[in-house]
Amino acid sequence: MGFRRFPLPTRSSFHQLHLSSAAAAATPSSSSAASSASPSPYPRPQLVRSISSTSCRSEGAGWFDKIKGVFTGKKGPDSSKQAFSLIDFANQMDTARKLGSLKQFVVGRCSETTIAVEFEKQAAILQYLGSIDPTGENLQVKQKQDAAKHCNCTITEVENVLSKYLWAKGAQKKIEKLKEEGKPMPNSFSEVKKLMGSTPLDLARSNLANSGQLGRNAPCPCGSNKKYKRCCGKGKFAA
Repeated sequence: MGFRRFPLPTRSSFHQLHLSSAAAAATPSSSSAASSASPSPYPRPQLVRSISSTSCRSEGAGWFDKIKGVFTGKKGPDSSKQAFSLIDFANQMDTARKLGSLKQFVVGRCSETTIAVEFEKQAAILQYLGSIDPTGENLQVKQKQDAAKHCNCTITEVENVLSKYLWAKGAQKKIEKLKEEGKPMPNSFSEVKKLMGSTPLDLARSNLANSGQLGRNAPCPCGSNKKYKRCCGKGKFAA
């Protein structure tokens, strides 16, 4: 099942935003969250691996570097704490994709087309979830499952993408506080990780495990291509 497109933002409206990610950007439809009956323009899941796939993996700091302006306070005139929504995050991803600045943030053998499709898929997920809850903080398990069906992806991909947004939003709040207190601002992804005490992947794994969405035979969200029970979930299930 495919998903419907949202209108693409213009480059000028986001020219001061810096973004990257590990692979996605798209444009689902308007206010309706209903699935489209038209065929999906995207490859089947087995042909386009998860963002954290070993064959096409993003550099840890890549997506952060591209949205660093959000964290450092160097925002455009229309930016604000309230404006940092799921839709805005998706639009920033789309801007990076259209600027052609994604390849340098991906390691492994991966074509530019595959990278663009992955960024498109991620943004499609964000757009769909944003049409339900712009903050991303009150989404229910059922709504995430609906997003996976609507965007023709896995629940793990949905959680991975959503965790990037929620993690970035949490980092933004902490950095805004540092700025208000006149304290030194982080200048690298490593410094932000230290400030947060976690990574987006840590958040995704925690959310999946706590919600019961991560079955023993599900692909491990770390991107190892192993089953969860044989990777990060080893020892958590009875033999």
